[in-house]
Formats: sequence, C-alpha cells, structure tokens
Amino acid sequence: MKKLIPILIIILTIMSCNSNNSNLENNKGEISINLGGEPRTLDPTLNSLSFGSIYMIHFFEGLTKKDINDNVAAGMAESWDISEDGLTYTFHIRTNAKWSDGMPVTANDFEYALKRAVNPQTAAAYSHMLNVVKNASSILSGNMPPDELMVKAIDDYTLEITLENPAPYFLEYISVSSPYFPVRKDIIEKYGDEWTKKPETYIVNGAYMMTERKPDEKIVMEINTNYYDKDAIIAKKINVLIMDDSNTALAAMKSGDLQFSVVEAPIGEIPALIKENYILQEPAFGIYFLEINSSKGVLTNQKIRKALSLAFDRKYIISNITKMNQIPAGAFVPPNMNDYEGDFRENGGNYIDYNNYEENIKEAKLLMKEAGYENGENFPVLEIRTTPGYFTIICEAIQDMYKENLGIDVMIKSEEYNATYQSMTEHNYDLARTGWTADYSDPMAMLNFFSKFSSVNHTGFNNEEYNNLIETALKTDNQEIRMLSLHKAEDILFDYMPIIPIIYRMDPFMISPKLKGAVFNPLGRYRFHYSYLE
Repeated sequence: MKKLIPILIIILTIMSCNSNNSNLENNKGEISINLGGEPRTLDPTLNSLSFGSIYMIHFFEGLTKKDINDNVAAGMAESWDISEDGLTYTFHIRTNAKWSDGMPVTANDFEYALKRAVNPQTAAAYSHMLNVVKNASSILSGNMPPDELMVKAIDDYTLEITLENPAPYFLEYISVSSPYFPVRKDIIEKYGDEWTKKPETYIVNGAYMMTERKPDEKIVMEINTNYYDKDAIIAKKINVLIMDDSNTALAAMKSGDLQFSVVEAPIGEIPALIKENYILQEPAFGIYFLEINSSKGVLTNQKIRKALSLAFDRKYIISNITKMNQIPAGAFVPPNMNDYEGDFRENGGNYIDYNNYEENIKEAKLLMKEAGYENGENFPVLEIRTTPGYFTIICEAIQDMYKENLGIDVMIKSEEYNATYQSMTEHNYDLARTGWTADYSDPMAMLNFFSKFSSVNHTGFNNEEYNNLIETALKTDNQEIRMLSLHKAEDILFDYMPIIPIIYRMDPFMISPKLKGAVFNPLGRYRFHYSYLE
C-alpha cells in the first residue's frame, strides 16, 4: 500500500473577506521581508537560486500558478488541453493578461522566453529544467538550433508545448520554475542585461511590480495595477530589505522593521526565539551539503572524498549546534518523496550511516591511510567556503572533527553566497557549502542536479551510466522503471561521492508572530501575496 505523504504546507491564517479588509485598512497592506543579500539576478531566465525564485513568483507569473492553498491554478493561461498521449499541452492565454506597462501578455512572450532559456548562448543556469520539452536536450547539446524547441505560439492567445515524454508533474513544474516565465523580447533587446536594474525598465507580468531599488539596501514591490487579479492580493506593498547578517536581521525583527527573514537566526538565540514564536521550522524537499571540487588536487582521489564524508558527526551538529528538529542527511534525495511504492528515502536507505559515527571514523581513517595520508601527514590544507553566521558555525564544527579524527587542517572562508557561487562556476574552490531544493515533488527534481545538462553541478562529476539512467527516468511514464533508474543513479552518485551531505533542509527562518497569511511549501517558493500584520 502506498504511503500517503501529507502536503507540507503552512497556511498561517485563512481569513474571511471582512477581516481581510479590516486588516488591510489598519495596516495599510504593507509588510517587510528579507530574502538574503543582494540578488544575483532578477531575470527569471537566469535565476538559479531558491530564494531568488521567491522574487520571481511575485514579479512574474507563468502559465499556471500556486493559489492560497498551494494548489496548482490557472495563471496566465485561463485553461489548457492535454492530448490523449500526454505529450501536447495547448494553453489558452487569458485576454485580460497584461504587462506592468499595459501591453498584453501573449503566447509569443512565452515562446520567446523558453527559446531564450534553452539557447546555450544565454547561459541560463536552470536551462536543464527545460529538458522535459521536446528537442531541449539536443539544443542544449548544440545539435539543434533553439528555434527547434517544440514551443509554438499558434496565435496571440494560444501556446502549444510538446513534451519529450509524458510528465504528470508538468503543470506544477511550470508554476514555480522561473525559466518557464515570460519575458519581453523588446525590453531585453533594448536594455540588454540592464533591464532588471531599474523600476522603469523592469517590465513584469506578475502581481507585483518594482517601484524602488537601492542596491544592497532594498527592493520595493507594489501591486501591479495591470494584474488581472489585483483585487485578490492582500499585501499591497512588500519591502524586501537586503541583509545577510543574522544579528542585523534579528534586530530588525525585534524592532518591528522586519516580519520575515530567510537569513537563519543566530544559533545561540534559537532556543529563546522558538519559545517566543519567532522561529519558523519549515521542512522542505531539499538538502544542505558540501560540493567537492573533484577535479582538484587530493580531491580527485575517491577515497579521500569518502573519508571526508564520513569523518564528522551529523547528529552532534543537530543536537549541539542547530538545536532544531532537523534530519541528518545520509543521502541526497530527502525524505517524504514518493517512490513507486512507499517513500523513496526509506526504500533507498542511507549511504552514510550517521547512527554509527565511531565506525565511520574507523573507515575514514583507513581510507586516508590507503590514500597515503595516514593521520593527516603531508595532507594539504583545504578550504571550505560558506556563508556567515549559521553555516559558518556548522563548518567550524566540521573543521574541528576533521582535525580530531583525520589529523587534517581546513580553513573556513566566510563570504556572501554570490561570491561562493562565482568561485564554484569557475571551479576555483576545494569545498563549498551549498544547498538544493526540488522544483517539484519527485526524486528526479533532486537527482537531475548531477545530469550532464545541469549547469548548477560544479563538482566535476559526469558519469555516462548516471546520465543514461536519468534519461531513462525522463523518457518513461512507467513509475516502477522510473524509480528503479533513479535509485541506481543515486547509487552511482554516492560511489563517486562528489558531495558531502550534511542535513536535510529545515531552516530556522525568523518570523514575526504578527505576520499572518503567508504561504509556505516544501519547494521553498514562499508566497506573501496574502500576508498582513495582525
């Protein structure tokens, strides 16, 4: 019998229409949130970060969207038809859909956006997310021109998308995956890369438009008066305060200047903040891990990569540092994702047995000895890149355990994530703390991270058998074959060990007890459209 996985959604408050109007009047419909430091990009085609996706689902809207109950609903497309073979989707664009400058949203805008995203010259980090569309993989491989992507505007209000294989998750997928969001060809051609930098050139089609931008300070969102469903939006103004320091964010939270922050709370403050209801422990379909540059120095040695994966205590990190209800990560696909039968993680088990730490240390020491570095002798100093605050402290604990258990030294480089990400793209790193959150609730959304088409995998791992298994899982609608292929792919991944799993994602986000109506989900695409202050 299949295990039923509950939908991990927190609706902080569902209000009556009368109470909505009352709160709106009293609080002027304004909230302030923090999504970390200065965003790498506000271009939906180029975005690749989960917190960046929160910007995208407020500024843009796809063919489908998520509603207040986190269910898939009609977005720019008011309806759609699906062919009997499940391959061809015909979307009917609503005729009252408009851009923030009043121009109509058309099927041509979607065709342009998807072909721009799949074009290798665009260098979209999320381009592999289009592999489900027919011909996308051949285009990304350079074997076809972008115009061959099977996306076609039949007329201004009819868009046809043909898939490589049936994808039951497709309607959810396009509701949150920003490469599927429309962009305006005329705006991008006129302003180039600068089009996202100023309110007057940042032409969007979502519920919000940018009215102010001060780099490294704030981005202000206000209702897009041309949005077809603007009357349903409760938060009329959202101030996104730019900050990546946990103590600064906490001070702003306590003063009332901030109501939500993705910057993790200061670790020492978490127990007290939990008691005061200032912490949201939100589980997600995601994982935090260390990427390993497996093409560099001693890290090219598989035995060393495995030793580094074994030589620290994940349960200690949770019980003594994070002090939250997190789950140690002994694999890559997180719990609560469906398998053919049951739970994928339960069926697949763990590749790192975090319950047998002492045995793990013994194995790690043996691997280091076999690699020629017994007790860490003559082992070079490695560097771990990470973000300040919460994760720096976690990495410092790992640093101490590496020294104690393996006799090796590592240095911690604490920096903004944008700097870490740039180093990873240039393969100029040893170890880098990063994370990944699924775009839809299927193990493929995790394991596709390491496929040959992925541009977010910077580990040097590229395995032909792994790629073939991912391709098999993409091309069949037989769930038993799909899941068997994905389990085998994860086996290959952990035999090579290009990453070091730490904990499955459950973030200590700071939230004001006064903030109501926010919608959280396990895909990390948080919506503040319906938020207000109590």
